[in-house]
Amino acid sequence: MGIQTQHREQVRQKIIQSALQLFNRHGFTAASIDDIMAGAGMTRGGFYSYFQSKSELYAEAISCFVTEKQGVIANSEKASDRAVTLLRDYLSHQNLEDLEASCPLIGLPNDVSRTDQSVREAQEAALRMMVETFEKGMSPNGQPSRQVALSLTALCLGGMVLARAIEDRKLADELREATMTVALGLGHWG
Repeated sequence: MGIQTQHREQVRQKIIQSALQLFNRHGFTAASIDDIMAGAGMTRGGFYSYFQSKSELYAEAISCFVTEKQGVIANSEKASDRAVTLLRDYLSHQNLEDLEASCPLIGLPNDVSRTDQSVREAQEAALRMMVETFEKGMSPNGQPSRQVALSLTALCLGGMVLARAIEDRKLADELREATMTVALGLGHWG
């Protein structure tokens, strides 16, 4: 890779990271291209030489997030360990507090219904990654693992959305920890 190509890719990654942080903090609609580019240390004028639209950038940011998470959970050999790692990471206190680096699915209720197809497809890819990780890590217990994996995903998202939505940090921690305990039990991992 040539120096110019390498530099261009580095700048592109800075834009993606800035975008992911702002999308997570403010949502797709409220994060402006000006703010995203300023976060990357650039002006708006350079945006369109890297991306055709804000939606394209959003889809790319989610794709990068999913790839990174898959890399983290891939370190476990057993599927059940990958599922537990995803669950514990997702419902961690750190994920609750770190708005900018967390899962873009948490903004799902606010953003997806009002956005274009590429954004909904990117969100769906992140959702599918969670469902598939839980499904592959499921212990047989008589229930179809697909149903339990779908329920676990909804439980995790709902637990974290509620924990982030309230001011009472003690109650937020109780919500998050209760969600984790029940989810670990549903997966037969706890």
